[in-house]
Amino acid sequence: MSHFYQLLFYFHVTAGVMAIILFWVPIFALKGGEQHKRFGRYYRRLMYSVAACGIAMSTLMLAVPTAVKPNLLNANDLQAVLNNVRFFALLLLFLGYITFFTVYNGQLVLQAKQSRALFKTPLFLTLTGILAVLSVLITYFGWQASHPLLLIFGALGLFGTFSTLHFVYKREVSRRKWLTEHLGNYIGSGIAAYTAFITFGARHLISLPGNWQILFWVLPGVIGAIFITYLTRKYDPKTTTNKVTS
Repeated sequence: MSHFYQLLFYFHVTAGVMAIILFWVPIFALKGGEQHKRFGRYYRRLMYSVAACGIAMSTLMLAVPTAVKPNLLNANDLQAVLNNVRFFALLLLFLGYITFFTVYNGQLVLQAKQSRALFKTPLFLTLTGILAVLSVLITYFGWQASHPLLLIFGALGLFGTFSTLHFVYKREVSRRKWLTEHLGNYIGSGIAAYTAFITFGARHLISLPGNWQILFWVLPGVIGAIFITYLTRKYDPKTTTNKVTS
């Protein structure tokens, strides 16, 4: 089991590094142009691989942590170590799922454009429901453990859930809303990827005291939110008057 986990890990890291490098090509390429489409497709495939491996790894760590990492059995306080391992496994499961969901949502909105019928299918609503459940769990455990990191990500997940449902069921949306939803979801997937990369990479190179370590978790989200706001105002300004109904 540990060898299988290591294989997943190496594939996860390799695909993740390639994805966060490739992320910037469609971001800065001409929207709708050949480069934007081609490299966006490569990025999407890589991120699906990253998410699948991350979800599989997190599930294994939650279910059979000592089989995945036998060295945990040598810990003095095994229960405390297992609790800590499962804490991060749950957080990474959430990150893996929200990565998958944002990429899937971003691609679906590109296919649907002005028509929102594709979002009202049992499949999409189930996927949205899973995000809501994970977000509530993350928030609950964060509240129980008084852990700000879980509370922050739980709140972000719930915001993403309600934002998605608002887009799907709002009576009228602007004709270019699909474009900002597409860009926002793909940038959201990049935020998740950079959060994981910076947290498990840069934090080992840069040591910050106490709760300042949380900076590594929230900084990509803050930067990404600013970027999403800028693109929303650029491609779907408030002055847009053309509306489409659901």
